Amino acid sequence: MIKEVYPSNKEHFEKLKQFGKTLLAICKKAKIEPILYGSYMLFYYTNNKKIKINDLDFYIREKEFTKLIKSLNKNKIKYFYSPEFHTLQVFTNKLKIEFDSIDFWYNDRKKFININFDGFDIKALSKGSLKNIYKKASEKSKDNPEGNRRKYKMLTKLK
Repeated sequence: MIKEVYPSNKEHFEKLKQFGKTLLAICKKAKIEPILYGSYMLFYYTNNKKIKINDLDFYIREKEFTKLIKSLNKNKIKYFYSPEFHTLQVFTNKLKIEFDSIDFWYNDRKKFININFDGFDIKALSKGSLKNIYKKASEKSKDNPEGNRRKYKMLTKLK
């Protein structure tokens, strides 16, 4: 018997996955290939039940924002697009999914893996690529440097 592992905020996480599947279906129809990263992938690699997953983070190509916005409007889904920060945040109730420009935000060598996200086969950042993101964020980000440093350290402990 396989026992599923959940983050500390299981109920929120389950709702977030459902919303994520809705957006992945919209992306698939629009021929957009999002790449999963962030705390979901940190949890994926560590299986640390203490991790809280408050939102989902995806990378998309800069040129795909226009297609995604058209699809969101067509489906009457609320969003906030910031061209200045190359980010599109999608909302429903207390759930948030963020699409960031991989062209703007991720300049390093990119390595991906394929994962199954609750029935959707998608690309995700490799452990090494995710580790690089958290390392840079801990050094340069004013947003949450200590939290990013903790996430980086969690990934460095893995084989």
